Amino acid sequence: MLPGSRGKKKKKWKIAAGILAAALLLCAAAGVFSGGDKEQLPTVDAAEVAKGDITSTLETSGVIASEVTRVYASAVNAKIGEVPVVLGQGVEKGDYLLTYDTDSLQKSYDIAELQAKAENAAGSDTLAKASESAGDLAVSESEMHTLQGQIDTVNAEINALQAQAVENEMASNNRAAANEELARLEAEIETLGAQIAKLEENGSQGVLSEKEKETLGKLKKEKKEKEHEAAKKKKSLKGAGELANRQTQIQAQISQKNNELSELQGKFSEAQSKNASAEAGILTEAARANISYSQQANKLTLEQTAEDLSKAKAGITADFDGIVTEVAAAAGTMAAEGTSMITLASAEHMCVEVPVSKYNLVNLKPGQSAVITFQDNTYQGNISYISKLAEKGESGAAMVMMKVHIDTPDNKLILGLDAKVTVDLGTAQDACIVPVSAVNSDTQGDFVYTIENGTVVKKYVTTGMSSTDEIEIKSGVEPGEKVITTVDSDIIEGMEVQESEQQNPDEAPTTELTE
Repeated sequence: MLPGSRGKKKKKWKIAAGILAAALLLCAAAGVFSGGDKEQLPTVDAAEVAKGDITSTLETSGVIASEVTRVYASAVNAKIGEVPVVLGQGVEKGDYLLTYDTDSLQKSYDIAELQAKAENAAGSDTLAKASESAGDLAVSESEMHTLQGQIDTVNAEINALQAQAVENEMASNNRAAANEELARLEAEIETLGAQIAKLEENGSQGVLSEKEKETLGKLKKEKKEKEHEAAKKKKSLKGAGELANRQTQIQAQISQKNNELSELQGKFSEAQSKNASAEAGILTEAARANISYSQQANKLTLEQTAEDLSKAKAGITADFDGIVTEVAAAAGTMAAEGTSMITLASAEHMCVEVPVSKYNLVNLKPGQSAVITFQDNTYQGNISYISKLAEKGESGAAMVMMKVHIDTPDNKLILGLDAKVTVDLGTAQDACIVPVSAVNSDTQGDFVYTIENGTVVKKYVTTGMSSTDEIEIKSGVEPGEKVITTVDSDIIEGMEVQESEQQNPDEAPTTELTE
């Protein structure tokens, strides 16, 4: 039993009816003899938290289904010959599922073959007559292509030379500005030299103040910096004559390239005239395309009719051993291409489709082993698939489809019938175990009532695996603690209780309750 579904499964409670009744009578008598001056404590059944192993399983049922289903559609538009299978029939790989009447398809193929031969002959004749003119056209187009490449090259060279000429012109303009800047620097250097000479003359006469000495140092430093800058300007202005000569050379090269361009353009015009004359004597591209398209269309028609005839002769055969689950074809009727004809389910790949609730889903995962039972036959299997989509079942509750793969299916299995499934959810070893009846739930979670020094203590617990009678407690209580197993609305935390006397479970009567 799953922890999340305790409220949906049967619990077995053992009620020591004889002993409980005797205890109640004794308690009543004791009250009479004592004069009734002591309040009788409630008596509860309790069990000790024990250590042990617990194995959890899920017992459910589902519908036998095939894991591999193929819908065979008609591959051609043709008349159906025979349908040698019926619904529910078992077939083997290679067996015929449907055959076609091929007479009409054979006639269509013969007609398409003759049309293709006629079209090829007419097209070949037309193309042969135009082949000579086509040769002239090819020569002229090649010449035009070569000339155009040469023209493009010369144009690129002219553009490059013109760019160089512009750069030289800009360089010349920059030189003029640089000369002006050099003249300004030389004038400033001369002025600074005069100022320095005057201060040095005063210094030689011993009348130079500290401030004038400081000024003299600054002037010398400034004069040195400007002399350095002027030297750089002079260096950059060298080669002015080379720049002028380069400009003259560039202009000469541009003139030469323009002459080459004019000559090439003249040759290109002549080639264009030859090309136009050649085009007048050959088929247009549209005419050539029309011949090609007609030949291709007839070829495709012939190939299609040949393919349809071949498919019709082959009919529809089974790709695997299976069971016919749908027959939508009838002998003598016309089958449209793409229309479903036969549906075949594999008999070698079978499963059980089981709807599971959200409570059970938490403990299920692909790969868990399972035992499938059908008509007294047992099969081994495992969970192969759990859907990611929940759908409402007949009861209105959301259910998730789970598939349990059958390892070795045989011909005893029948698609569509129910089968029992027992899923092994695992075993918890050396776990803390209490009776299922001891665990209850409220809005805060699962809890148990323990007895500590005769007082009821409520403890929230974390549950794990469970069986029909026992459940694993992962945290919340420890081995040796006493938990109350007869929980009802009268039990509240903090009340004082007394534990009922233990009895032999084989002798005590039992009552099976259903939650």
